[in-house]
Amino acid sequence: MVLDDSIINVGTAASSRYVSRIKSRVEELLRQLHLFNQTLDEWLTCQRNWLYLESIFLDPDIKRQLPSESKMFLKVDKSWKMIMAKVKKMPNALRAATQPHLLETFKDNNALLDEIHKCLEAYLESKRVIFPRFLCRSEVT
Repeated sequence: MVLDDSIINVGTAASSRYVSRIKSRVEELLRQLHLFNQTLDEWLTCQRNWLYLESIFLDPDIKRQLPSESKMFLKVDKSWKMIMAKVKKMPNALRAATQPHLLETFKDNNALLDEIHKCLEAYLESKRVIFPRFLCRSEVT
């Protein structure tokens, strides 16, 4: 909410007729805030998906059953840990989230995580078909 408020406030200042002397600085700040907002959205999506898949891909059975997806997850995992190590050293959130190519990295990671998730769902569905645990009441009668 604070970020959205800041974007609105800086946007309002940028459209003011009194901003001419510092217009370039205000526009740069607005650009950074928009980049920060986009990066934060992708970051949170990546974090949520990475957390979900991390425990699954620690299982040796899944690694054996889905080797290409395991390699893709390992690539994302390595990238995630590298980003977190860099960010840990940067106490300024705006600077940390507006690093060059960070947004693109998160977008790429999210695309890989989506692909991994789809393959995992297909694998789990194939296991459900082979080993049904529960039958619907309509199937029992």
